[in-house]
Formats: sequence, C-alpha cells, structure tokens
Amino acid sequence: MTAAAKIDVAVTPSTLFQEMWGIYRKVLDNNYLFHREAYATLRQLLQNQRAGFTFLDVACGDASFSAAALAGLPIDRYIGIDLSQTALDEAAANIAGLSCAAELRRGDFVEWLRACEEPVDVAWIGLSLHHLPFDRKLEVMRQLRRLAGLSGTLLIYENTCRMGESRAGWMKRWGRQRKVFSALNSLEWLLLTTHVNSMDHPETASSWRKLGHLAGFREVREHYRCPSNLFRLFSFKA
Repeated sequence: MTAAAKIDVAVTPSTLFQEMWGIYRKVLDNNYLFHREAYATLRQLLQNQRAGFTFLDVACGDASFSAAALAGLPIDRYIGIDLSQTALDEAAANIAGLSCAAELRRGDFVEWLRACEEPVDVAWIGLSLHHLPFDRKLEVMRQLRRLAGLSGTLLIYENTCRMGESRAGWMKRWGRQRKVFSALNSLEWLLLTTHVNSMDHPETASSWRKLGHLAGFREVREHYRCPSNLFRLFSFKA
C-alpha cells in the first residue's frame, strides 16, 4: 500500500483534526517554523506599545505563544478568534494568566472581521494569512486597517517568497526541509506537505508591502527573517 493510500484509509474527516494537530504539535515542540524567534520578536515590538492596549489575535489557535509574548506587558484587553473549538478550549487555559480582560470568539476570521466594529491597537496573525489568495488577503488587511484606526498596528508572520520567486519555487524550497523535520515520520511529513501544497499561498516581500499599501497602511517594515528564509515577520502601521 502506498503512503497516499494509507492516508485515504487511516485519516477520515472525524480524525483529520486530531491527526494534524499531533503533527503540528511536533512541529511546534521542535521549533521547525521558528515560532520561538518570531514570538520573541513580537514581544519586543509590543514593548513599545502604550499602556492599556487592545490585542487582537487572529486565528489564535491555542494561544500558547501569544500568551507567553504578552505576559507582563501593559495590555488592557485580549481578543482571540479561531474556527476550532478544540483550540479555543486550550486557549482559555493559556490566556487565563494574563492580567487583562480576555475573550475568545469562535468563527471564520474573514467573516468575523467583516462584521467587527471594535477598534484594536494591535492585530496579530501568525502563519494563517497565507492560506488566502492575494485578493482575500487584501480584504482581510483592509478590514484590519479599518479596526486599527489612526494609530494601530498589524503584525504578521507569514510565508514569504524570495525576490522574483514563484509559489512553485517556494514549494520546492519547502520540500528541501524534509531532513530538518526529523521528528516527523514519512506519513506525518506527507500529511503536512500535502496541506502546505494545497493550502499555502506565499507572497514575496514586495507583494506583502503592496498589500499593506493597498490596504491603507502607510508604513511597512520587515523585522525578522527565519534561518530557512521561508517565513518573515512584518509590521504595518496605520
């Protein structure tokens, strides 16, 4: 039986989330996507925020990294949005230690942002915006620009192509990471890579800047580039 056939037999819709979460947990625990460095950069940037800021965590997942980045900072309000109730249940425990008002919302963040009227000082998206094609990324960033008002900031950590590199080129570089992901067995790597190839839409740095300006942000800056050069962290200032 081929690996692809094993996926069809072993991973049903009812078990897919648990299967992928276990794989993603391995990815996080081994820091394969450089979450530790990205969130350390996020924390450093948040230290410049005025006291009493509101933080919107878009596609927050279990919020473990965000909670650690926010710990001890003068945050007044935390809002997390995610589609997965399982992730939100874990997030509730992870944000319980924050010394601020905190709430979690369940829903598709694209739809939620369209309806949201609550202003925020900082919006954060970590490895989720790249699931959308260019036009839908722009829609989300325009909604976040609206919520950010005159002085808010959007921060993202997302798949980024090299200058002039195509999506296919980025995917080839992703594929060459197999040896790095040594904690994953062959089936786990295949599941993860199938997800990446079907769902991820990286942009070049210039495209991220274009998106920012089209969305109405006046200033775009790159703050962190991971060692594999597959992901970068950008800020967008209103």
